[in-house]
Amino acid sequence: MTSGRVPVALALAALLTACIAAFAIGTPAPSLRGDAAARVLLDTWRQSRNATFVVDSDFTRTLTDGQQLKDQTRIVQRPPNDRLSYGFGSASGRLNGHIYRCAATSDSTSTCLQSTLAPEYSSEVDQEIANLAGNVRGDRPLYRVTAFSDHADPCFRLDLAIDVPSPPYGRHALFCFDRKTLAPNLTVIERDEGTDRTQATSIKDTVTDADLAAPR
Repeated sequence: MTSGRVPVALALAALLTACIAAFAIGTPAPSLRGDAAARVLLDTWRQSRNATFVVDSDFTRTLTDGQQLKDQTRIVQRPPNDRLSYGFGSASGRLNGHIYRCAATSDSTSTCLQSTLAPEYSSEVDQEIANLAGNVRGDRPLYRVTAFSDHADPCFRLDLAIDVPSPPYGRHALFCFDRKTLAPNLTVIERDEGTDRTQATSIKDTVTDADLAAPR
């Protein structure tokens, strides 16, 4: 009688562990796994990189000792000529089709430089997708992908499958996208030294020149 309950107990323990892990990273029940999930991730990522939006987010880095680093970040995207990422007083990306950089200075101002023509936007996106695909597809991918596309917003969890130094997306990562605009609305990356969480606070699907202004 007792021995018959052992497999059930083990199964319940495994289910509890999976539920705790899913709760910790904040994901619902999966809808796809493996290569099928990876293909949906790549397609969603490409659509996001070709969408127009402004997304403001709260960024929090929590170290293993409990210390935190916080800031507000912004991504302004208007393909193919404009895409800027703001955070910690700096900005980088492309503006009017040119490479653009703003570096924070010690007096809380920014020094901005606009240089040569940026690479073709489509080729830049293709390269980004190729890099991601190299990590999530193939006979022995670096990450196993789980998709949660039945959720209100499409989400994808990446779990490290091969132990390597400095994995690009940490040991576990979660990428969620706003269903309407496809802007990234939640990104969580768990590394040995701590966890980075970027949570959207505001998203809009129009971009004005004022949205692209240099940080102050």
